[in-house]
Amino acid sequence: MLSKQSNRFIWITWIVIMPIIFYYAYMVSPLKHIERSNFLIIIALFLIVSNMPIKINDATFSFIFGISILVFLSYGLFAELLISQLAYAILYIRLSITKKTLYRMPLNSMMFALCSIGSALFYDLAGGKITPTGTKEIVSCIFPVFIYTIASFWINQIVIYFVTINLYKIDTKLFNREFKWDLFINLLMFPIGISLYLMLETRGYITLFYISIYYIILMIILNTLSSTLNMNKYLKKTMRISQKLSQKMEEDDVIDEFFEQLSTIIPISNGNLFLVEDSSLKLKRYFQNKFDEKRFSCPYFDTLEGSITEKVYYEKIRYNFNRRTQWITNDLLNCIDAESLLSIPIIKNQEVVGVLTIASEQKNAYKKYQIVMIEILALYLAIAIENARYYLETKTRSETDSLTGIYNFEYLESKIKDEFVRLNSSKIKSISLLLIDLDYFKRINDQYGHQAGNEVLFEVAQRIKKIVGHNGLVARFGGEEFSVLTVNNNEGETYDLAEKIRKSLQNIPFSMTNYLINDHQQIKLTVTASIGAAVAPFVAEEPADLIRCADRAMYSKAKNAGRNKVAIYRK
Repeated sequence: MLSKQSNRFIWITWIVIMPIIFYYAYMVSPLKHIERSNFLIIIALFLIVSNMPIKINDATFSFIFGISILVFLSYGLFAELLISQLAYAILYIRLSITKKTLYRMPLNSMMFALCSIGSALFYDLAGGKITPTGTKEIVSCIFPVFIYTIASFWINQIVIYFVTINLYKIDTKLFNREFKWDLFINLLMFPIGISLYLMLETRGYITLFYISIYYIILMIILNTLSSTLNMNKYLKKTMRISQKLSQKMEEDDVIDEFFEQLSTIIPISNGNLFLVEDSSLKLKRYFQNKFDEKRFSCPYFDTLEGSITEKVYYEKIRYNFNRRTQWITNDLLNCIDAESLLSIPIIKNQEVVGVLTIASEQKNAYKKYQIVMIEILALYLAIAIENARYYLETKTRSETDSLTGIYNFEYLESKIKDEFVRLNSSKIKSISLLLIDLDYFKRINDQYGHQAGNEVLFEVAQRIKKIVGHNGLVARFGGEEFSVLTVNNNEGETYDLAEKIRKSLQNIPFSMTNYLINDHQQIKLTVTASIGAAVAPFVAEEPADLIRCADRAMYSKAKNAGRNKVAIYRK
């Protein structure tokens, strides 16, 4: 994105320089008699070819140069400059210049004018004449025309290189893939331009007309080839992106990676993703890609009625708009600066599982082969999200206790090991472990039934979680035993937390059902607990030592002291 000063400088320079260039071209090679039929065919050919650019490796190439050689040899520098400026203007309008990129019109106009003037000067230095050339002189002018071709290519490459580095502030190389393709196209246009000229001079406009048809057919073939090559390239990128998506195990990471990767291969300024949850669309992500900064968010949004997203969801068809006036609607106001918009249904097993919408500040931004690629990627996205959800579900099941919903012993054990790694690297100061054993719990099972015991275990877990909150990890140690893991607490703070838990269990009765007598009989029951605590590194240097010390404190001190007590293990 250019600054306002740079933008203004480009326009002022263009206004000053272009009249001088045109005046110079007219003085050197003024317009003489022009046969109307020939000139009209040439202009028509210019306009048609300028509307048929090809894209290779995300770079745009045009075959206007072959006709530029024809005009230069037939009518001189001024005519070539005039018509090529018109043709390139149409080309860049075809490439969807927006208000923000309008500066490219004067910038490219000056670049192509320099190519015209510079290549004409080299043509003159090589022995050619910067005036209309006759048929007899064409053989002697083949070498100057070749120099004209090479000079035009090099001037164009050097100007692009310096503009990219100094104006766009982008580090680039002069000899890249685009360099090779541009050279190939210029060399291809060299014999075509001379052939067109010879046909015009020797056979007249009828032959030129038929040759022009062949020229257009060649452009169509090259465009088809370009589309095929681009399709293959995008399919390869699609496979790489799908692999990256499959490596993400979290749903949010999958969605962010999708937008991150997609924005690197197609123009996206805004995007959003709705997924179907509970038979309705829910906004999962809103994406912005502006000023070299990518933002991911999930704002609250529920105005779907009459929107494009709703239409795509119910009609199960995509909508592709090339201009803002075609699509502006209530659910996409955040894309107000965009021009092109593409909204596609994400269909899996013949059901719409989501709606993906992307927008670009360019007009006509999304080509057919790109849309095919996006639809394939959207399906990969749906599969990756499903896999992430399944992974989360499996991971949750493996880490949590099915009865109480809190973490299980295996997760607690792994977490203790992780915290010891942080402790040994001085990232935390201490690790505290509480072991909580419910007193006389067997009596509850015997008197009221195991279902009643399960209700007590669930309520105990919820009560401990509420007390600990986000300050620690609560897990079921096994049977009627629970545990709490915290960090950066000293012995006093650890004891206070344990006491708070013990008092909460003791002072607030539990409500449960007496399943052995009546399924509808609710009773109040007081439950107490004996709690043992240990703090590393003061009493333990290994995870197993910490568990053993807390266990000793609970049984040797709290239980033996009469139960319903808190004991801290000390050496």
